[in-house]
This record gives sequence, C-alpha cells and structure tokens, in this order.
Amino acid sequence: MKKIVLTLLLVVAFSTTYGQNKYQERQNKYFVEAAAKEFNLNKDQQKELAEVRTTMVLAYGESNSAMKEGTITKEEMQEKNKEASRNFNNAVIKMTGKTYKELAPFFKRMRDELKNVK
Repeated sequence: MKKIVLTLLLVVAFSTTYGQNKYQERQNKYFVEAAAKEFNLNKDQQKELAEVRTTMVLAYGESNSAMKEGTITKEEMQEKNKEASRNFNNAVIKMTGKTYKELAPFFKRMRDELKNVK
C-alpha cells in the first residue's frame, strides 16, 4: 500500500512539475542545487529532492487556495501545511542522513535566499 501511495505521489509530483509557474521552478532549482552542494547529493537524490519539494509546494498552494475558497478552515489549512512540511523534512532527513537540528540552519538560509530568487 505504501508503495502504491508513494508511486502515485511521485506521478502527481512529476506531472504537476510542468504546471508550476516559472518562479516556483527557479526557486525549486535553486534549492536543489544548494542542497546538492551542501550535502553532496548525487543525481538521483537531486531528482528525488526536486520531486519532494515540488509536492510540498503544491500541497501548500492547494491548501491555501482551498482556504481562500472557503472549503477548509484556517486550522485545516495549517494542519495540511504542517503535514506537507513534515513529509518534506523527513524525506530530506532520510536523504542526507542529517537530523532536523543539523538541517535547520540550511532551511533557514534557503527561506531567506529564496525570497531573492527572481
């Protein structure tokens, strides 16, 4: 069951990658390149990271849109966003072999730097 869900998630992430706007694509590329350099990720890990980050960004967008449309509450949106973040963080932890505490400075730096990606 987990393999089926994961496969579907990857298919959705891959197919919706093309639906992202250019700004999100540039941010994703910047993040993956920085992570690859910081944590010595190989090509397969970089591809996986791009898919995982795309999935997180899409989940954020979907929950924010749903809240604006009134189909979910603010609390439900926050819970969906937390779940997306948790999934993303766990994937990066597994990929890098680092703890969240070790990754937190990188994530903070990326949040700051991604604001300036044009």
